[in-house]
Amino acid sequence: MRPKTPFGKWAAILSIAFIVLITLKILISFPLPSFFIVALGLAGFIAGIIAIVKMDKFIGSILSILVGLVIILWIIGELACKVY
Repeated sequence: MRPKTPFGKWAAILSIAFIVLITLKILISFPLPSFFIVALGLAGFIAGIIAIVKMDKFIGSILSILVGLVIILWIIGELACKVY
């Protein structure tokens, strides 16, 4: 199944880029700022939401939303730890 919209395509590409880069950062200390990597994941999340709204049922779009939700939960957890 292929994406029906460009947003579905970009959602999948950005989410895969996020997964690959964050894995490299964890395993071999990849010299790319975490903020940039997280921004890729969140951009994929937004593109995935737009793709789903435009009735694109591509599995990559759904994957990008799941990845984005994990990122958002991680950010909320980090902020909650800073408060206490």
